[in-house]
Amino acid sequence: MTDCSGLIGLTEPQLADRLGQPATRRETGDDVWCVFEPGDLTCRVRLRTDADGTRCASWTASFALGYPTLASALSEVGLWPAAGPDQRADLATTPLVRRPLPEPERSVVHSLTATIRNGLFTQVSVFDEAPDWD
Repeated sequence: MTDCSGLIGLTEPQLADRLGQPATRRETGDDVWCVFEPGDLTCRVRLRTDADGTRCASWTASFALGYPTLASALSEVGLWPAAGPDQRADLATTPLVRRPLPEPERSVVHSLTATIRNGLFTQVSVFDEAPDWD
């Protein structure tokens, strides 16, 4: 398990403390893109630079092996049960499962999207924005 809970808002050094040194790093305008490779997943992070500094605005974990349920995929990145309820990938009617992801410590809610490929959850993405889907 790689604990990705609470990555939104962290600085690049704080991310390195949690995930190890980035395998790649690229600056594009006000954004910095880093790819971390902790354990059996790849974590691509977008850091945004603004008046408060450079902080994680979004991240996507890609799994080496997929997971049959949302609970098992989210457990792998430390987000279960915060983004429940569970969902079986093979019963999903769309290739994306979206959930609000509350962060009670900071009184915010982020957006979470889980991607299904070949009947398994293969990626989980978290964004620093509140959900805006129906």
